[in-house]
Amino acid sequence: MPTLPGREPGMPERDAASAPTVDTSVHRGLLLQLALRSLMATFIGAALLSQPPQANLWLHWAILTGYVVAVSLWSWWALRSAGGWKARTQRSVALLMLCVDLLAVAVISTETGISSAETWTSDVAQHGLFLIPLIAAAQLDPVVSASIAVPTVVTFFAVSWVDKAANGNEPWGSILSRTAVLFGLAAGSVALSWIQQSKTRTITALARERTRLLEEVISLEKRERQSLSERLHDGALQYVLVARRDMEEVRDGSVDGMDRVDFALAESSRLLRDVVRELHPEVLARAGLKAAMTSLADGIATRTELAVHLDADSWPDDARTDADHLIYSAAREISTNAIKHAKADNLRFTLAYNGFQATLRIADDGVGIPPERLVHSVEDGHIGFASVCAKVLAAGGAFVVTSPPGTTVSISVPAKRTQRSPEVAGAEN
Repeated sequence: MPTLPGREPGMPERDAASAPTVDTSVHRGLLLQLALRSLMATFIGAALLSQPPQANLWLHWAILTGYVVAVSLWSWWALRSAGGWKARTQRSVALLMLCVDLLAVAVISTETGISSAETWTSDVAQHGLFLIPLIAAAQLDPVVSASIAVPTVVTFFAVSWVDKAANGNEPWGSILSRTAVLFGLAAGSVALSWIQQSKTRTITALARERTRLLEEVISLEKRERQSLSERLHDGALQYVLVARRDMEEVRDGSVDGMDRVDFALAESSRLLRDVVRELHPEVLARAGLKAAMTSLADGIATRTELAVHLDADSWPDDARTDADHLIYSAAREISTNAIKHAKADNLRFTLAYNGFQATLRIADDGVGIPPERLVHSVEDGHIGFASVCAKVLAAGGAFVVTSPPGTTVSISVPAKRTQRSPEVAGAEN
């Protein structure tokens, strides 16, 4: 059974519809990272001002200045290139900047803990490590969050160990407790990244599907207009032109000319009636699906050389359901494909209704459609089958194509019985 793809093979992950969604997510993530890094720089600067170390104060300010410069350069380049990165480049830059974040806090905390054990600078500065998992989570990349989580926790534990003696032999229980809190925060950032990434992918997929369906609708409308134009031009219009030409003989009193004009107008009326019936099957509204399918089968048999068979004994004569229009449009679309491409001699419709489900089976004895050809036809823009399939699946039904030999399309959709509209009932009375 061939599968009709929702997205053509080889389609890039980002297209015109999904690009705005992706770019917006990336841009907001970058702004959040910039805000958190600005908060970290402010926090470290406040720690150095409120608890200045006793030694190498210039070194710590130099590290902080270098960190601010690195964040400024990163923000300028990142915001300028937002949405234009390759995945590998984006991940590499993200990991590099997170390492810079970690290194800046770790060096200041460790150095002040060793050289200025009498101050609280190290104890205050090391809590800046709690911001790093949040910065990583803003990447919306679980791999990045997981890659930086372990080094951050290990660094925090190492700095706490260095500061243990300076803090009056802080109990190991306290160190392990704070480390466990950071570990939980890091694990939460990984989970948050995964959840947000999943949501972004879902939104992108929905945007892509919306674009695909819109393109299908536009393409289907264009194809139906072209088909209608061809039928009117090659059918009724030709008979009208013939009748107009024969009118000269009619003016001269030719009886044969009158017969030809009468025949041409009759054929033109019949062809126009067929077109109108297919565009707006009044019989479907007045007499129900079974009568409309009978009319459709008779019309196909009249204008083609196919032997058309209809088995609708399992459909009650007076049954009206909310799936009638879907079933009828599917029958018309699929039979049109069979007429154009199947090279068949026989076409059979089987219609059934069991009170809660409507089924339609359309089979021909033509050349058949190999699965790979059906897939390629969808990729090339011939979306008749794909359009019907999308409508059936959207209604909660099933759509199955088997071929060869011949081609058999089986459709089943949930269907509830409905009453005729008051307008139709009034018109009949």
